[in-house]
Amino acid sequence: MSQTAPGLAAVLPLKLSGRHYADNLRRLDLLLSSLLHFAEPGLLDPFLVVTPADEVPAVRRHAARWPELDLTVVVEEDHFPAFRRYRKPWQVRPWQRQQVIKLAAPDLTSAPFVLTLDPDVLAVHKVSRDLLLPNGRALLVPEPRSAHPAWWRASADVLDVPADPGGPGMGVTPALLSADILRSVHRRIEAVSGRPWVDTLLTTYADWTEYSLYLLEATRSGRLDDRHHWCGTDTAARLQVAPERSIWTRHEATPTAVARLFDDQDPGLFAVVQSNAGMPVAEIAAAVAEVVPLRLAPEPPAATTSAPPDLPSRLRNRVRFEERFRTASRLVASRLYAVRREVRRGLSRRRVP
Repeated sequence: MSQTAPGLAAVLPLKLSGRHYADNLRRLDLLLSSLLHFAEPGLLDPFLVVTPADEVPAVRRHAARWPELDLTVVVEEDHFPAFRRYRKPWQVRPWQRQQVIKLAAPDLTSAPFVLTLDPDVLAVHKVSRDLLLPNGRALLVPEPRSAHPAWWRASADVLDVPADPGGPGMGVTPALLSADILRSVHRRIEAVSGRPWVDTLLTTYADWTEYSLYLLEATRSGRLDDRHHWCGTDTAARLQVAPERSIWTRHEATPTAVARLFDDQDPGLFAVVQSNAGMPVAEIAAAVAEVVPLRLAPEPPAATTSAPPDLPSRLRNRVRFEERFRTASRLVASRLYAVRREVRRGLSRRRVP
């Protein structure tokens, strides 16, 4: 590792309970095995795993199996008291809470750059700080804003900046983020809303995302070129394989597709086998094991789902009803938020002389 490479931490939000999260510890084993195989020693300092308090004991036991990676388990509630305050059904949205955790990286580590990770990410080629941070600037993955225009519109509204749908966008996790730009995101949200930035995001019922907020603020503040290289321009490596090589849907999810992630046809350092694609973790592991020595838990933890199959039908129906009620509540809250926002805009235009 170059002595001149900036410090680099990793932040990985980890949730175990719920319909979409039951296999996350098993997926985490695949990610950690791939990092142990491909990453230079000391690549990440620290490696933070942020998890809800009631799941911390299980995660700490699991992390102890990876002493080489020196994982630090962070209790979610200790750093995000707003998560306790906003518990109404339409405010409990794990996807966006995980995004808040990534945006809060500078509050968790003093490292100048942060690698954001999810359990469904894999390292697929040799990884070093010099490759991730050439000349002290982080790789940035381009993606057209037109791929997800709602994200950019919602985030632009939060920051009170133009959405610029034709401007350059950035890809999703894994990503490399500058702590300076993340702090600037916090300050900008608070300047616009007049409230703490976490509270603002948790009560903004729209499809903002951490990366659209990040890039819009990096551009607005003039920090983008000082902190980042766009992949594919003047960089020797790409942070991720080409999007069409990662696995996003069940149709794409085959052992052959997983094996292809590790070939030499793409210089990307990381790839995604999205958990929502529905490919059994055992099938992914079998394909990964052809390239990477795996360290798997001797007995995979029992699945923790929203409605365990052995629940009486009455209780299963109640769980399903609660899930649907939460989803419907979020949709209603999103619509009401959009209506109020348009009313405020209309009033503001009327006041302009």
